[in-house]
Amino acid sequence: MQGRSREEVIQQDIRDLHKLGYAQELFRTMGGFSNFAISFSIISILTGAVILFNYGLALGGPASVGIGWPLVTVFTLLIAATMAEIASAYPTAGGLYYWASRLRNKDWGWWTAWLNLGGQISIVAGINYAAAFYLAATFLNPVFGIDPNVETLGVLNAIWITGVLILIEIGFNVAGTRVVAFMNDLSVWWHIGFVAAIAILLFVAGSQPIHDLGFLFSVAPAGTTAEGAPIASILPFGVAGAFALSLLQAQWTYTGYDASAHVAEETVRARAASAWGVFLSVAVSAVAGYVVLTALTLKMTDPADVLANSTGGGGVAYILETNLGAGLGQLGGLLALGIAFAMTFAGFSSIASSGRMLYAFARDDGMPGSGWLKKVSHRYRSPANSVIAISVASWLLIALIYVLTKAFGGDPLFLIAGVTGVSTVLLYWAYGLCIALGLWGDQSWRNERVWSLGRWSRPMALVSVVWIILISPLFLYPFPLNPAALATTAGFLVLLAIYYVVWARARFKGPHRMGAEAELTEIEKEFEQAAEQLGG
Repeated sequence: MQGRSREEVIQQDIRDLHKLGYAQELFRTMGGFSNFAISFSIISILTGAVILFNYGLALGGPASVGIGWPLVTVFTLLIAATMAEIASAYPTAGGLYYWASRLRNKDWGWWTAWLNLGGQISIVAGINYAAAFYLAATFLNPVFGIDPNVETLGVLNAIWITGVLILIEIGFNVAGTRVVAFMNDLSVWWHIGFVAAIAILLFVAGSQPIHDLGFLFSVAPAGTTAEGAPIASILPFGVAGAFALSLLQAQWTYTGYDASAHVAEETVRARAASAWGVFLSVAVSAVAGYVVLTALTLKMTDPADVLANSTGGGGVAYILETNLGAGLGQLGGLLALGIAFAMTFAGFSSIASSGRMLYAFARDDGMPGSGWLKKVSHRYRSPANSVIAISVASWLLIALIYVLTKAFGGDPLFLIAGVTGVSTVLLYWAYGLCIALGLWGDQSWRNERVWSLGRWSRPMALVSVVWIILISPLFLYPFPLNPAALATTAGFLVLLAIYYVVWARARFKGPHRMGAEAELTEIEKEFEQAAEQLGG
């Protein structure tokens, strides 16, 4: 830390936060690794890449991995790098909302906040639903007979299990920053360990023959319609169109890395650590993800066989079981269970990040109930109310989409496709707005950054914006497996527009100081005294 003690660095972080107008209400104890870990855990290559494996296989064939993953990776790295620059200039929990407000004005900040918030709610929903479904398929059903596909009181068991998971995750998140940091650190090693175990065991002990390398790059959509026609035959541009839609598998996996910015106020040496956390979480996930997906693809049976025989655990569980044995007494079953726990870790991290984002927006009175949402627990120095609110909202979103899917005669088993499409588009719109404003808004931020791309900054930002524009219609396309994404996103935007015109445009004031320097210091003393009295 450049010759300075940890306490001296923390004091500099607090001074930086004071310049932005906020008091140090949250507990600043995360190191650089923990900051990286929360974004890496939310990206969770063992969640997005696994739960959408069949989706990618049906639309792009093996090339959804061999070509789609590196293609999306290149552009996502550009996006992450440009976001990292801005993060190093504004180290605050508000993250994207605060950036947009400073780069342009409060109105751009308000829209960015709500897009980010909608994406955060839906990503918490998607990750936790995936975790619950996978946990039920790999453990609860074989051991206790709790089938995730069966309804109880008119709602899928998987949705009730999601609620239980979320309640557990709320408890851990409210317990404070140290718990959050520990769980995220553990998640990193869990993910890396299981990625290595899956890849090594498939190649060393897997019973299926290895496909030749060309198989990995074959663009051959394996999915069919309900009538048995090739899925590419009903899409614009045929096979090419199907492959383009398959990119959702990789792009949804690469979401949530703005978490490193959202926990900036709890991170030591926040300017540099948050920037590196945003970028490295994508870079490390890129390598680890390609390793595990390549192993799974080269050791699968025929793609059509994988799609036809995937049960609750999806195609990945089927590949593991056909290679290494099914059930908890076999390697394949144990690895599948390990993936379920990795998804649970990702759900925990997503709630931590989303709660911070909501807290920061509420701190500036950006939404109804802000007075309650911005309260910070004196004992644990965590935004407990925002954590609870974001968690409840995510479960209600899952239940709502499920009810609507049933009402319109859709297959509720494809609920995850709609949720992932919504979260991907909303989050990347928020990312894109900040990057665009970094290009064309107030340029004084470039004097504040400590993480710089130099002369590549503007070209990389421009390419990032173009990529986000191109992928948006892909993931909102009303495809049979993803019918809810466009309707949900359009409805959300309409409600936002009405809310903005009726209330926010005139009443929302944007980021504002919590007080003068002395007042900020007094707020911090109150938290310290309360913690001492509570034994915290």
